[in-house]
Amino acid sequence: MALVSEPEGLLLKRSTLREAFPILFLVVFFAFLFFQLLSTHMLAQKADGLYSGGSTWGDLAWHLSMISNFAQRGPAAVRENPIFPGSRLSYPFVPDLISALLVRRGISLQASLILPSLLSILGFIVALYLLARSAGASAMGSVSPVFLVLFNGSIVGMFYLWSDYRSAVKGSLPLTVLRNDYSHLAEHNLRFSNFVSDLFLPQRAADFGFCIGTLAIMLLWIYWKTSNRKSLFYAGVLLSCLPLVHFHTFVALTIVAGFLFLIKLFVEGNDWSDTVRAWSLFSLPMIMIALPQVLWILPGRAGHFLRPQLGWMTGSDSLWWFWLKNMSPHIFVFALAYWFAKPKVKTFYLAFVGLFVLSNLVVFQPHDYDNLKLMFWWFLMSCILTGLMLDVFIRRSRLLGLLLSLILVATMIATGSVAVWREAHLSWRMFSSEDIALAQFVKDHIRADAIFLTSDKHNGPVSCLAGRRIVMGYRGWLWTHGLDYGVREHDVIEMFRGSDRAIDLLGQYRVDYVLIEQDKVKEFHENAEFFKSRFPVVYRSPNFTVLQISH
Repeated sequence: MALVSEPEGLLLKRSTLREAFPILFLVVFFAFLFFQLLSTHMLAQKADGLYSGGSTWGDLAWHLSMISNFAQRGPAAVRENPIFPGSRLSYPFVPDLISALLVRRGISLQASLILPSLLSILGFIVALYLLARSAGASAMGSVSPVFLVLFNGSIVGMFYLWSDYRSAVKGSLPLTVLRNDYSHLAEHNLRFSNFVSDLFLPQRAADFGFCIGTLAIMLLWIYWKTSNRKSLFYAGVLLSCLPLVHFHTFVALTIVAGFLFLIKLFVEGNDWSDTVRAWSLFSLPMIMIALPQVLWILPGRAGHFLRPQLGWMTGSDSLWWFWLKNMSPHIFVFALAYWFAKPKVKTFYLAFVGLFVLSNLVVFQPHDYDNLKLMFWWFLMSCILTGLMLDVFIRRSRLLGLLLSLILVATMIATGSVAVWREAHLSWRMFSSEDIALAQFVKDHIRADAIFLTSDKHNGPVSCLAGRRIVMGYRGWLWTHGLDYGVREHDVIEMFRGSDRAIDLLGQYRVDYVLIEQDKVKEFHENAEFFKSRFPVVYRSPNFTVLQISH
């Protein structure tokens, strides 16, 4: 006997299709967008070398250093920093380890970069849509937060874009856009930049972290709405997976969970013992699974990371003016959305407001800008509240509400859309054909565990493409990772200069090969004759000379 009648079955099928269509639209639209962005930014092959572009051109080199090193030396290499041998790798390495394992299975380096990132980003988009739906938003109200999050940017950026375009003596609007990221203008103190340009593309770990983190928030919300303790436990399990995946998401959502616990106790007035028992289910996996990872990944000088700093990156601006510039019209829309929100959503959202306030009082890493990775979660929940508010507008007056919603969304995504368009059109050479040839020689003829003395050039082919360890890599990364590189920096210069201590230092740092780079000879005082007179040359090209050190 049929469980449902034919008309009921038809209605059920139509309902399922209506629910699936927004998800399908989001997946197709953003799959196309991000595949284009990732393909052009992750080692695009051209006649004269490998290309990247925009914000990815910098951070990609660090990820390549880890991926190539893991691929060449095996998963055990995660114990050591490849650009500062002798120190523990204090960085979430799991996303790059996944890419390295793909390379070891025969996948190309470019594909190993693109596939995991693309899948993680699409997973995040679907999770964000489902989170909005679970919060009570309609299909349209759940689609809008995805666009608001991924195309974020202050409308003030459009003012500066128009001003630059009008003042330019020659040039078109597209050329003006290509010159600057108008969501991130340091000279005008616009710091709350577009997430696609400055997080999703360059910071691979963020793609994984945002996907897992959004699912964890969904579980926290289910607990908040239904008091289902199993959801709280599963949220703890998901968050416990994050320290070695994306540490900033782990920190941000742990703080959010702490605020939710306090709200349960002091705002909602729940029974103390019952609340503690419920949250002990969340804490158990955090202690058993997450804590060992945290102890593994924390650098030795982690205590120096935290420091009080009012207003994040306000600089010479007042607090109110800084946020007015950086969050217009968002700050007003978010405030209005909170007013429209239902009580249960409001109390849940307060935890994310707490995270935003804390991020304006304390800097969590040496680089102030990294606090954006924490504030991302406040912004995401604010966009979900906005989607809920747009639903209210449309329900009250379909035509007028729809028109008002479109205007609000357009003003909130205008600058971010321009920033993403710009990113899609930037392409800079990262590795020349000569760089690639050097890396291939090293992989073919030099053992995988060798250590090179090189400059700290961030896109050095020996570390990025050949996967060999180097005595000291890019100093900007070492600083952000909390490493004190002052002594080693001095010793690297001493070795390159060929000082009286050079031979002893080469032995102390276990240097197997020295790379002389023509474009770094002056900066690092590279004394090529000192090395050539003592050690054999094993590779030579117009800009590179490799010498083998015998101890």
